[in-house]
Amino acid sequence: MTMLVDVESDRRSPVGSSFGAVLNNAVGGAAAKLSGTVDDWTDRLNDVASGSRHGLADATGAAGAKGQAVAAGATAAVTGKNPLWAALKGAWSGASTGVKATIVAALVAAVLLLVLSPVLLLVLLVSILIVVAVAKARSAKR
Repeated sequence: MTMLVDVESDRRSPVGSSFGAVLNNAVGGAAAKLSGTVDDWTDRLNDVASGSRHGLADATGAAGAKGQAVAAGATAAVTGKNPLWAALKGAWSGASTGVKATIVAALVAAVLLLVLSPVLLLVLLVSILIVVAVAKARSAKR
């Protein structure tokens, strides 16, 4: 890489030349890191194109439910499929076992509550009628 700042110029003070050296090192390090990242992305995309990887999530290294949801939604949008459904499936596949168990338990509880709500209401109304009937019977005996 060529030098961005001429550190051996006679017109600069020692402080200016050391600043130029630090600047050259920083820019060189950033450029090397950027070049490595671009090479890594290129390799991953080549793997996806050749079929050795199965999707955008593998290529980007997306981890967790959020990363899987974004990757699956973006892939579905590009391929013309429903991105919302794909994002939901991606989030489910990226979720941990504990999160999946919690979601299933909440759904089961909601279904049971909806099914049992009319029965519970009926039991409550019958209980109120019995309490009122007993109260009237006791008050009539006095």
